[in-house]
Amino acid sequence: MRTILLLTILMPLVAHAAGHRLLLAHNGHSRYRIVVADNAAPATKRAATELQRFFKEMTGTELKIVSDRAPASYFQIHLGDRAAAKTLGDEGYTLKTVGNHLVITGRGPRGTMYGVYGLLEDHLGCRWFTPQVSRIPRYRTLRLRSLDERVVPVLEYRDPFVFDCLDADWSARNRMNGSWQLTTEHGGGVRFGTGLFVHTFNVLVPPDQYFAAHPEYFAEINGQRVKDQTQLCCTNEEVIRLVIAALRERIRQDPDATVYSVSQNDWGNHCQCAPCRQLAEQEGTPAAPLLHLVNEVARAFPDKTIETLAYQWSRKPPRTMKPLANVIIRLCSIECCFSHPLDECRRQENRAFVADLQGWTRLCDRLWVWNYETNFAHYLLPFPNYHVWDANIRFFVRHHVRGLLTQDNYQSPNGELSALGGYVRAKLLWNPDADAHRATDEFLAGVYGAAAKPIRAYLDLLTRKVVAENLHIHINDPPVTAYLTEDILTRADALWDEAEAVVAGDAATLERVRVARASLDYAFIERARQSGQPILLARVARFAHAIETGGITRFREGNGEMESYLKALKPVRTSPP
Repeated sequence: MRTILLLTILMPLVAHAAGHRLLLAHNGHSRYRIVVADNAAPATKRAATELQRFFKEMTGTELKIVSDRAPASYFQIHLGDRAAAKTLGDEGYTLKTVGNHLVITGRGPRGTMYGVYGLLEDHLGCRWFTPQVSRIPRYRTLRLRSLDERVVPVLEYRDPFVFDCLDADWSARNRMNGSWQLTTEHGGGVRFGTGLFVHTFNVLVPPDQYFAAHPEYFAEINGQRVKDQTQLCCTNEEVIRLVIAALRERIRQDPDATVYSVSQNDWGNHCQCAPCRQLAEQEGTPAAPLLHLVNEVARAFPDKTIETLAYQWSRKPPRTMKPLANVIIRLCSIECCFSHPLDECRRQENRAFVADLQGWTRLCDRLWVWNYETNFAHYLLPFPNYHVWDANIRFFVRHHVRGLLTQDNYQSPNGELSALGGYVRAKLLWNPDADAHRATDEFLAGVYGAAAKPIRAYLDLLTRKVVAENLHIHINDPPVTAYLTEDILTRADALWDEAEAVVAGDAATLERVRVARASLDYAFIERARQSGQPILLARVARFAHAIETGGITRFREGNGEMESYLKALKPVRTSPP
């Protein structure tokens, strides 16, 4: 309570302090200390050590961390959990200067922690581009302008689902809450029940356990119940009972999860039995029997949040059925074109997706989206959607989407500029009005140094090609594609030559550039391989070195092991590329 009391006592000083700038450090010295309650949340205590660490990196001075029971001083940074208004939700925070004090207050397990990172990033210039590369500015004199700031994230679920960004420290510092790696000390996050992240029908009612005795539990296709690549018969009352019982046991084992997914398997074959078909016809979509099942499960657990997918065959919303208040619908854009903003592309797949999104918006209390950001058949293939990241996220927010996962290469590090995509989309997930162009330039400069200019030119080259020629790209396109013409590849190769040349004297940056260049080399290799042309030995050697250096283990989703891919290449000896 000392933080609350101190804030109340100092409030009369606010008017006097208008325009006042706090002198936080000068010439390696500071009069400030960090004040944290003894019973503060674990993430708040960790945030204090993070503030201490980065303040020392910036100024050369280490701030002392003291208990809120210690005698007050005139120069304090207060981290408090309990004084925050309920309007901040579970993750919002305030930054307020009061006299010579700075008060950072948040709610929930992460609010105050996000306030510390908001101070460091938004006001003191810190950036955490990748788990390995950061920008922490150095200050001889560090002053902080007067603050009275209230920040509440728009999206309740923010997951840049890419391997490079799974790191817990990176996720917390960039104020993302979807990583599986987040611990209590990182504030936790939106966590799915163990084994219940997505595509859970077979987990909850395993065909191997039940099909022999009860084939009626599973999908009827063309008059026959099927075991392989099946779905559940969602109108069968015994199936509903089994799902509830299985979920009850899962909840017993993992009661603190945020969300539990009851969702279709990752293939077609929705049930066509008479009751399922009748309900689907009545509501105009095969999603209706699925929603019937999910609503009955959610009704059995009113204090838990149940998620399901609107995916492929279940994407179209029902005419009248509504999800219960504790149900999340997660709409998936898998069929769409991704070289245009989703709502601006005139192809039928995008128009249908937009209509489905608008339909679910009318029905749902909580709508999340699963969006796609790479070529899943060719993780390394250039995928020029860089210019639509911001437009798509803003489109979702305008339509009241409350959670967003952006799926990139989640199986291996160093996909096609995947760390860049993860970083820029993280900025947009936290603040949909963020400047994506600026975030991109900051990342390129921070990670690739002097090579940022030619790499930016490379991104612009691909973007201009797809925009000028109105080209459409999808997540499983072949490598011989309209935007990777011989002319584009040649010009792109020259830009990467330039990128390597300008950082030749910086070994660490040069390696990062070469790893990023593997994407273009993959395009050359695949173009040659699929057209029966010779593959240059020197290019393959450079590509293989980048694969090893970058720890790249997959070239496509599923079982696309990079080791087997490299062994299958048969390069010819010729001059360097």
